[in-house]
Amino acid sequence: MTNRRVLPQRRRAETFEIAWGGFDRCFAVTLGFYPDGAVGEVFITGGKSGQEIEAIARDGAVAVSLALQYGAPIDSLVSAITRDERGNPSSIIGAVLDRLAPQGSQTPLDESQPVRSERRADGATGRGPVASSPTDHQGESNG
Repeated sequence: MTNRRVLPQRRRAETFEIAWGGFDRCFAVTLGFYPDGAVGEVFITGGKSGQEIEAIARDGAVAVSLALQYGAPIDSLVSAITRDERGNPSSIIGAVLDRLAPQGSQTPLDESQPVRSERRADGATGRGPVASSPTDHQGESNG
């Protein structure tokens, strides 16, 4: 098994919203980055706490984060997700992965959703250090 690439305690993060599944709300997606710019963690929130879709989105984001930290290429994750007959992702996880994938490796998405902000440890927005996450444990897994 490959060693886990642990994220630094303070790292750049970006947050954006993405609509998926015909729900009346958007999902907020926060990405955490390694110093070299590679994505190392994903958080997805949307729905009310306790709803199944919210739990699925959060758990899927943890699984994607761990896959990235253990070296899985985003392209491999994108090609493995379930898609409908038109090639669209069948889950919010797939929609987020499509958004992360290099150009040309997935079904085109609506890129109209801009990055909203970056979240810092002190709660301010803009560039700067961000708060640590549940996936920060050195060599430990969540589960």
